Amino acid sequence: MIRSTLSSWREYLTPVSHKSTFLTTGNITPDEFRKAGDYLCHMFPTWKWNEPSKDISYRDFLPQDKQFLVSRKVPCSERAQALVSISQNEPEVDEDGWLVEGQSIVKSTKQQSKSENTIEVDDIDEMMKDMEIQGNDDIVDIPVNQGERYYDLYITYSTSYRVPKMYIVGFSNAGVPLTPQEMFEDIAPDYRTKTATIEKLPFYKNSVLSVSIHPCKHANVMKTLLDKVRTVRQRHREEENREKDDQDDWEDVQQDLDDALRVDQYLVVFLKFITGVTPSIEHDYTMEGW
Repeated sequence: MIRSTLSSWREYLTPVSHKSTFLTTGNITPDEFRKAGDYLCHMFPTWKWNEPSKDISYRDFLPQDKQFLVSRKVPCSERAQALVSISQNEPEVDEDGWLVEGQSIVKSTKQQSKSENTIEVDDIDEMMKDMEIQGNDDIVDIPVNQGERYYDLYITYSTSYRVPKMYIVGFSNAGVPLTPQEMFEDIAPDYRTKTATIEKLPFYKNSVLSVSIHPCKHANVMKTLLDKVRTVRQRHREEENREKDDQDDWEDVQQDLDDALRVDQYLVVFLKFITGVTPSIEHDYTMEGW
């Protein structure tokens, strides 16, 4: 818990930046986090903003009703180890537990059967080829999975790293809180000891134990994925325009801007990335609008 306490102090002491650099660095500002959260809640109603409560420790740079995002009772019927399929050539992992550039996030056999939903840093063209996600305004009621476990997922904003940060809180099917060791069983093996940390949820005054996904590499990964989005869109546009007349410089500049991911779509890509870290927690079914 020492690390959790130090992390909380660092979040408290780090000044908030309002300079937008998400396309060049992968970082976002608190206002961009709010916009991305609004988009996520609108497109996928399984995600919601928190409701104001006396039990919440508020941070003044975010509205009281938009301190963090939550998705409750997310099914988890198998352990991560059972789902992960390790190839003979294992991917190289750096000292922080993140895959070295050029490697792919390890796939699970279950995810492969669900239209290749896991992000691969080298090949996400198919997933990214259509960012115009079709939403559903109907409220979705998630049934409690009849399997072994389910999770409440939380996303908050990290001032230290200027990115979203994920927390998971697990329960047995009977509603009994999981121990940290049990929750670690639902983290992919490559990430368990280096990027997953036992922490108390920082936004609740009462003590709620969770496993957090450390955000130290989030910006780098998101920058890679954002660049991929732009590259894929540019390639598709160039193919469409190949037989058309040459365009003037201003139109080229405008289309380059249109090729970039909008900041309100940031959390959709973020959750795709998190799927590689928590392959057995089935939150990715909300992403079938790709």
